[in-house]
Amino acid sequence: MNAIFLTLIIIGVSMQQVSKKAFNARVPGGVFGFSAASALAAAIVFLITSGGNLNFDPAIIAYSAAFATSYVTALVFSYLAVSTGSLSLSSLILQYSLIIPAFYGLVFLNEPAKTTLFIGIALLLVSVVLINLEGKTEKKTITLKWGIYALLAFVGNGACSTTQKIQQIRFDGNYKSEFMIIALIISVIVLGTIAIITEKRALIPNLKKGFVWYGMCGIFNGLSNFLVLVLSLRMAASVMFPVISAGGIAATAFISAFIYKEKMSGFQKAGLVLGIASIVMLNL
Repeated sequence: MNAIFLTLIIIGVSMQQVSKKAFNARVPGGVFGFSAASALAAAIVFLITSGGNLNFDPAIIAYSAAFATSYVTALVFSYLAVSTGSLSLSSLILQYSLIIPAFYGLVFLNEPAKTTLFIGIALLLVSVVLINLEGKTEKKTITLKWGIYALLAFVGNGACSTTQKIQQIRFDGNYKSEFMIIALIISVIVLGTIAIITEKRALIPNLKKGFVWYGMCGIFNGLSNFLVLVLSLRMAASVMFPVISAGGIAATAFISAFIYKEKMSGFQKAGLVLGIASIVMLNL
């Protein structure tokens, strides 16, 4: 059963990125409407999986608001990154964000510095250098715009993981669903307001055209997070997270190459492989 759950999570992680690129191909310019609608779908998933067994504590609202800020940043800029650049490389940069909660644990929680952490950081740095190397005759996939979007998605996603870690420590592992539901509702309100202001008359037509893709993104996001919570009680984190991270990157790279026909230079392919190894080491 654990293997089935892991497979479903990996599919969910990769399909979230694919749905962003697919929506943009059909409805360019609808980033905020897409993000608001997918956050709403994720919130609905958490409400369903909770079975109505919720116990809200006002003290979690501040943590949920902090998570919502990070979540909105990660969602919007990961969408823009996969829309303007390589799907597989954008997914890889997003997974690099695991280094942020790792450093938080070292600096603020006095967690031990493992050898695998330093190996992971070294591999990550080499990977970053390699993915920026492209042949002169090849179509450029690394641009300044993509780099800015990917960096902001990296920061937002890393802040999400860090905020979750802080919340779980503060409340002894309680209020997981409540924390996420409040955060997602805040995200929907913020993103929805921005969408109404910036996308105006195009918002409703865009949502009608792309409902499959933002629905897919939100549902996979909610289910992936729910299954991670389930698996966290059934298997070691040192096994679960490396498998999920590496599997998600590999699955996205496969889709990128065979569905979207995205090409990478030899250096970038090597960087992708080292990046997967880096993510595994950072999770151990």
